Amino acid sequence: MEHRMAPVFDSCAVVPGHLTVEQAHNILHSHSSCPTDQCPRRKAALYFLMESRRSSGGTGRGLRRTATRRTGLG
Repeated sequence: MEHRMAPVFDSCAVVPGHLTVEQAHNILHSHSSCPTDQCPRRKAALYFLMESRRSSGGTGRGLRRTATRRTGLG
């Protein structure tokens, strides 16, 4: 099995200045094994999604529900 390294621009330390919802979801997927408190890229994507949901009038419950479904926790 070939182990592929993430491109440099997808490094945990590289935090994008601007995100779209799709990009944020892609980051959460590609950095799913990173602890949120230790991965600035994952943390930025997570906070972006939480803020975008909050500013659109959502309750944020859908984001938690999705995470629960994927992990089987909750």
